[in-house]
Amino acid sequence: MAAYFMCANQVAFAQQKRALLIGISDYGNPKEDPNKWANISGANDIRLLSPLFTKQGFKTTTIVDGQATYSTIVKSLNKLVKSCKKGDLVYVHFSMHGQPIEDLNGDEADGWDEALIPVDAQMKFQKGVYEGKNHLLDDTLEKYFNEIRSKIGTKGQLYVILDACHSGTASRGDDEHIRGVRDGFTRSGKLYTPDRTRETNDYFHIPSQPGQSPVTFIEACRSYQQNKEIRNRNTGIWYGSLSYYIAMAMQSVKIDKSNKWINKVKSGMNNDRRLRKQNVVIETSK
Repeated sequence: MAAYFMCANQVAFAQQKRALLIGISDYGNPKEDPNKWANISGANDIRLLSPLFTKQGFKTTTIVDGQATYSTIVKSLNKLVKSCKKGDLVYVHFSMHGQPIEDLNGDEADGWDEALIPVDAQMKFQKGVYEGKNHLLDDTLEKYFNEIRSKIGTKGQLYVILDACHSGTASRGDDEHIRGVRDGFTRSGKLYTPDRTRETNDYFHIPSQPGQSPVTFIEACRSYQQNKEIRNRNTGIWYGSLSYYIAMAMQSVKIDKSNKWINKVKSGMNNDRRLRKQNVVIETSK
């Protein structure tokens, strides 16, 4: 009997909660040059969330502003993959700009990949100067997420949060902060038009391979909508809307393998009149 309890305790101890939180506020554009990425509030999101994850027992890694280069993000994802164990609960959060990028390998039906924008990625294609090497493609991320799912196994759980969007105006007025741009990153001059026919609802399913963990992706809005930042009425600080309501939910519920916290986030955003033209998108594994 003693041996049984020892074994059970070892298994429970091995199951860790891990969080990788990445956010950018400062894209190095203090003069609001429209040809460069607008400064937003992604690092604010991480400063808000990090202590909450630590309090809930997560081993938390944060990457903000100038640290959030393509190379550093990829290295951190590699490190996360290597650290994962069977049964782990893993949470990965991105608060930054997003942009559609012209598909080169033919795996996208609409001809566009989706990309997150590290601090060293530029907005426009310039042959021989910047050709997209620092755009963090969905194809690249999928590789890491599949590796995590295989490492943590069927008893684990992966959450991926995207408080970024590739729709919007990249504006930053006094009353409206938007993440993302309407223009795609294109080598051929192709015009980006979002595929609205795909997104008739806010729930989608992701295929799984045998032995992989469940995964849930939560995205701040549909691809053709604007992802608005919102201001805390008490402090005046701006945050990503999805990040803010995750933080609000964490004050009363735990991030765990149930959907209770997700439902609380959706409820908060749905009841905020500032976000009435924004739909949270949830993708889960089959």
